[in-house]
Amino acid sequence: MRRIAPAFEALSRSGSGAYVPYICAGDPDTDFTLELAKRLCNAGADILELGLPFSDPVADGPVIQEAMARSLSAGFKVAHVFETISSLRRAGIRQPIVVMTYFNPVHKFGIAEFCGRLASSGGDGILVVDLPIEESEDLERSADRNDLDIIRLVTPTTDDRRLRSILAKASGFVYIVSVAGVTGAREGFDGGVSGLVGRVTELSKLPTAVGFGISNPEQVRRALATGASGIVEGSALISSYSSLLGDRDQALRAVERHSKSMKDAASALKA
Repeated sequence: MRRIAPAFEALSRSGSGAYVPYICAGDPDTDFTLELAKRLCNAGADILELGLPFSDPVADGPVIQEAMARSLSAGFKVAHVFETISSLRRAGIRQPIVVMTYFNPVHKFGIAEFCGRLASSGGDGILVVDLPIEESEDLERSADRNDLDIIRLVTPTTDDRRLRSILAKASGFVYIVSVAGVTGAREGFDGGVSGLVGRVTELSKLPTAVGFGISNPEQVRRALATGASGIVEGSALISSYSSLLGDRDQALRAVERHSKSMKDAASALKA
């Protein structure tokens, strides 16, 4: 059962943009991740992006790198991500769940086994940030066999020929990277994103979500004004709780306030 397309269709009918928060699984431990995910979904998250911690996260900035380091230090393993998703489904979480990962953990676990476990646990999609389309045939085959969407990244430097090739192999939604560089909150918002959103929507009917640097409600509004279907945020959300982990209730309340303001902005623009 695919959940991502219906989620975007429902949002389109209601006139709302999608709010897609990224969290690092196991940061600082699994119990916190489970409660964090529940609070995010209750605060308005439309799709949950669950990051699989990796020891060499070259596409990520310091905030997410530190979150991954905390998770790995606590002993988080690949198999734990499937247990986390299963626990969320048992707890009644209905939102689509996408696992964002680097290819090395998937390869070491076994592509077919990874996709099978992801699907059986209740996952909906996978985004492998460092796997080029020329080398993704095995992943495509296993994902298709397990009814999983493969989310593809496009960047400001993606030329038209490659963009067509990427979109032909994408499903679920297209992740539009707003800037050249690593993840992380930024002060401004690159107005050139609108051109990339336009190029994607001319070539594909898939929904689009803008990420990398989205950190406040004003940036949500500006991203959705480009015509994007939603936004992804990670670093700002993680920053909202990471300094408060000595008092987890306070940390979770901070996340709820932040995420509600982001979802409100996503809803208000298209109301």
